[in-house]
Amino acid sequence: MGNATSTTGVADPEAITGDPSTPDFWRRKGDAYANARNAAFAASKAAYTARDHTRARQLSQKGKQHAAQAVEAHARAAALLLEQNNSRRPPGELDLHGLRVTEAVAEVQKAISRARKDGQQQLVLIVGRGLHSADGVPKLRPAIEKLVRQHNLRVTPGVPNEGCLTVEFVSAAERGWVEWFGSVLSNGCVIC
Repeated sequence: MGNATSTTGVADPEAITGDPSTPDFWRRKGDAYANARNAAFAASKAAYTARDHTRARQLSQKGKQHAAQAVEAHARAAALLLEQNNSRRPPGELDLHGLRVTEAVAEVQKAISRARKDGQQQLVLIVGRGLHSADGVPKLRPAIEKLVRQHNLRVTPGVPNEGCLTVEFVSAAERGWVEWFGSVLSNGCVIC
């Protein structure tokens, strides 16, 4: 997976090699574009400080271009991951493995809308246990649980297994006061 490095020490996104049908290729390309974006913005700031405003503007434009390319590459990686993870799953399940938090949140939003439209009673979200997260601290599970609770849906962690969240489309009356009180506590608002 040889990748050329530019004179700024940043991997050249165009030199990323590998199989473009894999999510890993697009993740590496997206990360390289993000690094190139950061380098361009840092160089733009330095040029501006040196009063070379023309060069600063050019580098800023290059940074914006790299930012858009990073977003596009990561979107392709996410689409490939979703396709790989979910091609054989039933409509009531969504496997979010490999997605970044913002990508997963967007997909869960869509899944909740679809499930409501289709009259589903339940949705199983496969978030994993966070074993591949930095320091082993799960990132998807808490973000998705928070999102689901904002939709006033019942969420049961660990069902059908530890890496899942089961979302139930039930009324407020069916959720009961225990779940309501738990959501109040998790939002830090208790008036007693």
